[in-house]
Amino acid sequence: MMKQIVIILFCLFITTVSQVSGQISQDDTGYASVYTTKLDDPLAIYFTPDNFNIKTDGSTDVSDALQEAINKVQETVRFGIVFIPEGTYRISKTIHLWKGIRLIGYGNKRPQILLGKNTPGFQEGNEKYLFHFTSDRPRRSGQPVSDANAGTFYSGIQNINIKIAEGNPSAIAIRFHAAQHCFLSHMDFNLSSGNIGVEDICNEIEYCRFYGGDYGIKTKKTAPGWQALIIDSYFEKQKKAAISTEEAEMIIIRNHFKDIPVVVDIPQKRSEQLWISDSRFENISQSGIIVSKEKHPKTQVNIENVVCINVPVFLTFRTSQETIKSQGKLYHVKNLTHGLHYAVNDNSIVKTSQDIVSLTKLPPLVPSDILLLPSTESWTNLKSLGAVGDGVTDDTEVLKKAIANHKTIYLPSGHYRVTEPIVLKPETNLIGLHPSITQIILRDSTEMYQGIGTPLPLLETPVNGVNIVNGIGLNTSGVNARAVAAKWMAGTKSMMNDVRFLGGHGTYSLKGRDVPVYNDNRTADGIPYRKWDTQNWSLWITNGGGGTFKDIWTPSPYASAGLYISDTQTEGRIYCMSIEHHVRNEAIIDNVSNWKIYGLQLEEESGEGPYCLPLKISNSNNLLFANTFSYRVSRVTTPYPYAILTENSENLTFRGLRTYTWTKYLFDNTLHNATNGKNVRPREIALLKISNAPIEKLEPQFQVKKITEGFDFIDGATVDKEGNPYFIDYRWQRIYRWNIKKNGLEIICELPIFPVSLAFDTKGNLLVVTRFVQIESIFNRGDIKVISMDPNNPTETITELQEVPFSSVDQSKIKSIIYQSSRYRIEHDSETAIIAPIKTCYITADGSTIIPNTSDIAQTYSLKESKPNETVYIASNAAQKTFAAKIGEKGTLLEPRLFAREGEQDVLTDKKGNVYISAGNILIYNKEGDFIKSVEVPERPSSIVIGGANADMLYICARKGFYSVKIE
Repeated sequence: MMKQIVIILFCLFITTVSQVSGQISQDDTGYASVYTTKLDDPLAIYFTPDNFNIKTDGSTDVSDALQEAINKVQETVRFGIVFIPEGTYRISKTIHLWKGIRLIGYGNKRPQILLGKNTPGFQEGNEKYLFHFTSDRPRRSGQPVSDANAGTFYSGIQNINIKIAEGNPSAIAIRFHAAQHCFLSHMDFNLSSGNIGVEDICNEIEYCRFYGGDYGIKTKKTAPGWQALIIDSYFEKQKKAAISTEEAEMIIIRNHFKDIPVVVDIPQKRSEQLWISDSRFENISQSGIIVSKEKHPKTQVNIENVVCINVPVFLTFRTSQETIKSQGKLYHVKNLTHGLHYAVNDNSIVKTSQDIVSLTKLPPLVPSDILLLPSTESWTNLKSLGAVGDGVTDDTEVLKKAIANHKTIYLPSGHYRVTEPIVLKPETNLIGLHPSITQIILRDSTEMYQGIGTPLPLLETPVNGVNIVNGIGLNTSGVNARAVAAKWMAGTKSMMNDVRFLGGHGTYSLKGRDVPVYNDNRTADGIPYRKWDTQNWSLWITNGGGGTFKDIWTPSPYASAGLYISDTQTEGRIYCMSIEHHVRNEAIIDNVSNWKIYGLQLEEESGEGPYCLPLKISNSNNLLFANTFSYRVSRVTTPYPYAILTENSENLTFRGLRTYTWTKYLFDNTLHNATNGKNVRPREIALLKISNAPIEKLEPQFQVKKITEGFDFIDGATVDKEGNPYFIDYRWQRIYRWNIKKNGLEIICELPIFPVSLAFDTKGNLLVVTRFVQIESIFNRGDIKVISMDPNNPTETITELQEVPFSSVDQSKIKSIIYQSSRYRIEHDSETAIIAPIKTCYITADGSTIIPNTSDIAQTYSLKESKPNETVYIASNAAQKTFAAKIGEKGTLLEPRLFAREGEQDVLTDKKGNVYISAGNILIYNKEGDFIKSVEVPERPSSIVIGGANADMLYICARKGFYSVKIE
């Protein structure tokens, strides 16, 4: 009897699994042609036989004609659209898609771009692209084509299929290394052996299907360094992996992977911040995910709601070869997190947590919340109703009448000027296809928007509306004090997609000309009366507003914040929103619940935002943030206390959180909880949960004393032979000395030399690395010099050290070598990078002291003296590790090795050989690399030195305060 029961249960299970492929097979829902009819746009180019000498049956090569069509857009409006009708179009060479141009297919079936069998030039070699997203078109014939970059906006390909026939093993369908508002959407990639679908992705891939090839996507870091989104897509029968990714900060949502060896492969010695949710893995033969650098804090893997069918190994750690194996043929990865799990008691560790269960029944696919646009047959062309769209004519009444009488309104290319709020009806859809060339605008000084009063929207949706706003720019200009670009109160079944809030960086005229938004040194608008931070928020979601917000860019410096969500418990989703260049706040969330925010990107510019708070959350509950970035550009010269401020908020979950900068003026803390006073210091966090529970205060191991305070940002510390510590405050160009005999602070120099870091030579002269700026400019980083001075008489003793080839130095005279104790641009292969040959160095007049020159010497927190045959320790700010190396006879570094998996701003050793690392707090290791204990500092420490009369005091530069602690 028992045997019969077992057989019956086994048969039932096999039946369930055998039905799987039928249940999850890809139908054409969301994958059919999204533009079934021709759309009339006078500013667009139509790639048709009427306009170009082509055939649409694949019988002739249309490469030159297609490039000509793209060039015509660039020549007429610079940014715009090429419409391609249904048909097959054979090409034989790379098509360059210039910045800001979109290719959009239309017809009952999508048009197909075909690379025929054995097309010459695609059999070997690299960079064999069918389509290459580029920067601006070269001005003269013969000039090299520049790859797309962090300034390449608005480009895209939509509703077009690509097929690469056999015999083209080097072919790559698309090179896609661009920036905001660039996407691939509604495409099929039919690939052959050796092919890659997309190389180096950028902002977004949606509703795309990849069949065959070696890889569907193979990518490194995106051009601007922001997150990449792949949503509602499908991968099948790739030979090596569906996706190979490193540092693309990949977000994968509602994707289906089938019949492949690996879903996501992170290459050897590379990290990734990976989010996968609501997806399905089916018939994965090798491993669902392969993770490298598993102990590195930048390696963050977060999985939520992934169903696996016949996936024997879900995850493999490449270095240790440890695996997370299946829970049977059919199982559910409810949650998995690998990376730094933050704990309130600071006992944060890198680990793997998981919740995986077996299943007996296949759950349904998760439906998409990305709304499909209504059929084009139902669209009403706004220009056919009388709108002009020239940016001058007032189109307000035409828009209002269109909304009153039509459900879906299509806005062709044009700038539609209005003079009062545009209020949508509950089912109104506004559809454009390019948010730079299709804008609704207020001109400066629009009468209704002047003065002080309640916020007045440019565009407003009704409460509980089911509106769609797509592919449109909203421009409130610079002199409209009451303006809110969009007030959104529509409900959970509404959508805003591909919308740009104009103003500031990346704003262009209707003819594609750059709109000047800065004065000569980028510290204000070029027009004095256009003041930054003088309008209300760009996007205001309130009064029960919710829905889906995808591919939004909101960088207007005139707005007081790019995003303000208030007073709503309606479900909302944000996918890849870029908020930047504001003065006080980037994003504010107040009294909000039930939102999921994926790929929030926050950036602080040097002119607009040195004192800007990226994210403020108040009175809110049940919020998820996945793969959140906060960044300060390298031109910023002042720090900020925290990237995120929370108050009176519960159940906030951050999964994948990164705060970083390429300057040393970073965020002191990743997050500050104002309710319980807790600061979160780590910059790379895989899992962080915020609550307001009181924090148990433990007795510190060391009694840290604040000696003095009131600085802007102090670092660059060194110590003289008497044990007196010196440090700098760069903003005020001051060099300080703490006089240990007088127990007091002294300013020894405040000459205009822009001091960066300090050291002493063998004669007791103070050496100062300086950034000398002759012409003040945000973009002029200055000339790097090293000067010498008598610290007791700096004004009359300044001399400049020569920079000489290292090979010319008389090695027999060298008594002291002063190395950077921290490096910035070293991230990959760090052990090799720190021992790179020294090309030049700064040398004292007597030849006894040298400072090796590097590309990032002006970014170091501190310099440390070393001698030949000693061990030197160097922290890598980018890699967040500390390395050790021996100093050779000739001053070169040899035998590099990883010393500690912590590292950031400074490192030093005491007389016993113990190593002190400044990384959030002060971490102490013995010389073998074993962790001993930590010194908790009230502010984030930067530079550290050991001084005092008996060399038993650790002095700590920490933001605004100068601290000391007695060491054993």
